Amino acid sequence: MTQVDQYKGKLGFEIRDPDALSNGSTAVVDTLEEYGHSVRQFQSRNPNLIRLDCDHYRVELRYRRHPIKPTQASAAGADSTETPLRSSLGVTLTPNHPDHCDVELSELLLAMVLRRLAEDLDVATVDWLHVPFTLTRAAFLGVFEDAETQAESHAQAAADHAAPDAYPVTEIAADIAGIHSAKSSAPLSPQTTPEAPPPAAPQVATPIDAALDTPPPLPLPQPTNGAKPVANGRLRGRACFEPVEVTIAQLEEHYAAMLQSPDTRPTGRHALEARNRARARAKAVMTPPRSSGTAVARLGGLLAAMPQRMIATTSHLLLRSPQLRGHLHIVCGATALLALQSSAAVAF
Repeated sequence: MTQVDQYKGKLGFEIRDPDALSNGSTAVVDTLEEYGHSVRQFQSRNPNLIRLDCDHYRVELRYRRHPIKPTQASAAGADSTETPLRSSLGVTLTPNHPDHCDVELSELLLAMVLRRLAEDLDVATVDWLHVPFTLTRAAFLGVFEDAETQAESHAQAAADHAAPDAYPVTEIAADIAGIHSAKSSAPLSPQTTPEAPPPAAPQVATPIDAALDTPPPLPLPQPTNGAKPVANGRLRGRACFEPVEVTIAQLEEHYAAMLQSPDTRPTGRHALEARNRARARAKAVMTPPRSSGTAVARLGGLLAAMPQRMIATTSHLLLRSPQLRGHLHIVCGATALLALQSSAAVAF
């Protein structure tokens, strides 16, 4: 698809209109915003030039004054006529992204801009894109009127085509009703017996249907003698709850039982057992757990220190006892002699 860099159109005037540029810029802005192209920037540095920056296009409006210029303008269904022009207003649409711009949509947008300008301004001729001839204002606007007329005719034809499709349905329904009435009015032959109608399916009443069918119950009068209203064996409404005073009294008794001091607590067997279990659980929770490695190391140290303690205790007892001191000397001397003999230091 060939990409077009610019889309141009021009409007010719038979007079010089100094307000053509300002009024035309307003019409162009309204048309662009109507078709979803909001104007982001409006530049009017030159008295004869206005630039509009949109999201997808840059629009330029240039107003020119020139001497009387005879122009051949073509009318619809007639030969061209000579129209003297004194000024012109050029409209140029430049896509910001030509590679991603649809040509047909851009041409349609330019056509709608020129149509709005031709309707709002005193325009004599219209130049459209690169068409080699000039159109008169009536011929240019007549194209849009013909398009709208064709669209309306197509819509009417579609509606007329859809109406016969629905008409046979009514005919079929009427035929079915006539057949049923004929069958019901026809006499029965002796061989035929009327067929019993099929039993109707039992209607299951849903809770929603029951709620919609049954009227709302009337409010029951509140008893004055303290009796509670009962419906179908069940309490209803506020009767389901105890009075506020009774509830407050029960809560106060419960809190008093929970906050009573140790001196006023029950001292029965079950109470003591429960108290002991609670203390045991609290102690187990509060006591930090001992690691298995520390317990094993402590046990090993106790076992290693047992022989040393036993020897030290025995020696202490022997040395401090006066009755065993002489026997201890004899045992020690005999042990020393045996040691010397075994080492060949003394011979007997």
